[in-house]
Amino acid sequence: MLDEEKVRIKISGLINEDSKVDFDKYSNFEEMVKDYINITQGVLTKIKINEKEIPLAYYDEIKDAFFEGGEEIELEFSSRDSVLLTLIQQSFEYIKKVRDNLENVSQEILLNTPEGHNLLNSIAEGMQALLDIVEQTKIYTGINFYESTDLETIQNIISKLIDAQRNEDFFELSDIIGSEFNKVLDIFENLLDKAYNTLQ
Repeated sequence: MLDEEKVRIKISGLINEDSKVDFDKYSNFEEMVKDYINITQGVLTKIKINEKEIPLAYYDEIKDAFFEGGEEIELEFSSRDSVLLTLIQQSFEYIKKVRDNLENVSQEILLNTPEGHNLLNSIAEGMQALLDIVEQTKIYTGINFYESTDLETIQNIISKLIDAQRNEDFFELSDIIGSEFNKVLDIFENLLDKAYNTLQ
């Protein structure tokens, strides 16, 4: 009976801990996670609830959940630098994939196909994600490892892309993707390389 009023919490990664707490110790899931982020000074990298793994993308959907007792929660926390290093490695793979597909994207845009526009939108989102990783590394390390001219070049080329898309100038769009966009990828590769070396 007692166990039904407790929540079992297993923590791994930066610290290893196995404990039982009263079900009303935390008002919701997020409060518990924040408590352990504070204790570990890490980043939440894995969630399991009652032995079922929950993708981190669903965090927002479960953060307000409250405990009734009897739950088993497993959380893994990793250091910020190891998380950033992993993200940077994934970014290099992403850049290579984009580079390999630029000619195809350029063709699709020139033909004004829905696929071309979808690819363009996903590239725009990808570039924003890369900027976020660079910015997170800067905030975490306190080191500004990039020149403002780097970001200006990226912003100029992306602004030209947005203008061409707004004006439905598919020839111009195709041209920017086929020629100038490589420069954006080069700058990102260089920035991420510096970020990687800064973290190591």
